[in-house]
Amino acid sequence: MMNYFFIKGMASLEKLFIDEAQQIQAVTESEQKFIRESEISSLPGPVQRYLHYTDFAGASQSDVTEVMWAESKIRFAPDKKWMPLTTRQYIFPSAAARLAWMHTRMAGVFPFEGRDRYHNGSGHMYGKLAKIFTVFNNHSQEVALGGAVILLAESLLEPTIALQKYITWEPVDENTAKATLRNKSLEVSGRFYFNDIGEYIRFESDDRPFETSKGKYETKPFSIVMGEYHEAGGYKIPGKVYAAWNLKEGDFTYWEGRISGLKRNAD
Repeated sequence: MMNYFFIKGMASLEKLFIDEAQQIQAVTESEQKFIRESEISSLPGPVQRYLHYTDFAGASQSDVTEVMWAESKIRFAPDKKWMPLTTRQYIFPSAAARLAWMHTRMAGVFPFEGRDRYHNGSGHMYGKLAKIFTVFNNHSQEVALGGAVILLAESLLEPTIALQKYITWEPVDENTAKATLRNKSLEVSGRFYFNDIGEYIRFESDDRPFETSKGKYETKPFSIVMGEYHEAGGYKIPGKVYAAWNLKEGDFTYWEGRISGLKRNAD
């Protein structure tokens, strides 16, 4: 019996990530649709311009999209060192879900895994050291709100999300749009900024909770910056992504990554 619990405790979060992805995909709608002009004509002008610039207009919608992270890194405080990550991520637009698995080595030695899940109004962040020691296991409402904000920010990385009924759009000006995600009891909003050629370059939200101390949260301004657009799989996508908390004492960029491509309608 002791051996059973020891082995169970050593279960990989990567396996959990794969199992959850298969479970969500199994109940995800699989109806071939397209991003048609008739569907995007009601979107704000800069969003329409983005869809045409990136060549998503007229493309198929995606039931499951894998974001191909060629490299990524993270740090947990402004005075902490960056840690390189191996990152895997799936987005499920019609299920209002995203899953990410990350792996690194703490102090360059001890293997650490993290799994971040948002699915239809609930969130879960789970971290383990050496597959044995639980570092965090957070099912809180704040984690769910954070997951909803990130899914909203990714709604133009995989535009099938932008067409879902749980997201509503409103124009701001010729290079800015606002969107609101309503999912179960959650509601979060964000502003989308575009440059003159149609690239989606920045996302801002005031609705993501920031953990000020263990178990205590306050909403703080949060932003994602994108750039270095490149051609991948027939689409123009951002190559570099930066995520930051915009705090009074200054911006704290905690995540950087490079996207090599999108595997749309992934199996």
